[in-house]
Amino acid sequence: MTRFQLTRTLALGALISVMSASAMAQGIVSKIVNSPLSAAGLVRGAHTGINVYLQNDQAPGAAFMNPEVIGYGIPAGGRIEIELGDGFKRVGNIALTQKSIMVVTGAPQQGMPGMKVGYEVKQGETPNIYVIAPTGEDGLAADELMSPAPGAAGDPVRQRGIKVFHIGFLQSAFTNSGRSGSVTVRIIDGDGKTVESGSADVDFIDAPAPQIQPNNFPNRQRNHNWQVIAAGEALGVTAGTLAIPIMLYDAPHGVAPGAMVKFKQGPLGVGVLSTQQLDAMDFFMPDAIARYNGGLVIQDSDGDGRLDPTKDRIIGGILGAAPSGAKGQEIKSLNLNGAVDLSKPASA
Repeated sequence: MTRFQLTRTLALGALISVMSASAMAQGIVSKIVNSPLSAAGLVRGAHTGINVYLQNDQAPGAAFMNPEVIGYGIPAGGRIEIELGDGFKRVGNIALTQKSIMVVTGAPQQGMPGMKVGYEVKQGETPNIYVIAPTGEDGLAADELMSPAPGAAGDPVRQRGIKVFHIGFLQSAFTNSGRSGSVTVRIIDGDGKTVESGSADVDFIDAPAPQIQPNNFPNRQRNHNWQVIAAGEALGVTAGTLAIPIMLYDAPHGVAPGAMVKFKQGPLGVGVLSTQQLDAMDFFMPDAIARYNGGLVIQDSDGDGRLDPTKDRIIGGILGAAPSGAKGQEIKSLNLNGAVDLSKPASA
């Protein structure tokens, strides 16, 4: 896997969203997406690597990830159950432990390991049910539940409460065996009553495909989303702001389904040219890629450290969306020391 960083100029509240949707969702579950740590988490026959996104009535969908919104806790004496239903097949020799699931606050993820924040992971009444149970008598209060990620303390507003479940964390205890998969989440109080619940379905894909995933590896797992800047300012350029890091995965073609879970390779030398940059180059957008209204994703084919759509490889594009009347918004690769910051191994 490789990563690069994007600088984004905001004008009149422009917003770009890149989260895929589930087939069906209801209650406290917003959607199911491919895990940002997996190249093939939703491929049929491969090991499961998914994130289950939560929501509430006041902040549905992506609005729930706003750090001003508090996520869920676990009542005293209670538990959370995450049940993988139709479409998921349990791998019998892998236990349902912390290695195969992580409780997360925010997106991209700031993990909350059980040993740090006070819960244990075990199997429920059936082999397809995870149980998340507090280790303390008082449960886990949502407004006090924060990630110990080193950079989280530097966030302008700390994420609090449970907002995501990362299933298939360090190892996967399930495979994607059907056309689609169903996940149900239940929050159960100390009396055994279900106080919150929700479920979602997600369609599996027939074959692996390249993946673009959110990431917070740089800056010690700071929350790069939900930053606030003024019109005309740029993330990663304006003092106190951070560029948006993106993780890239190649498609694991020729890899057996059982081995896809360990596939981590990604394209090197990739960056983004904005529509403004393309216009300045007098680049004519061919009809086949004219839908990319926000810019192009380009791989530096000749290794000269520059992006040129006329000679380098165009591998994708940016679809931008903004409120009515917004203008001037731009998304492009960050420039560092006079050179474009192209994708590199995640370890770098």
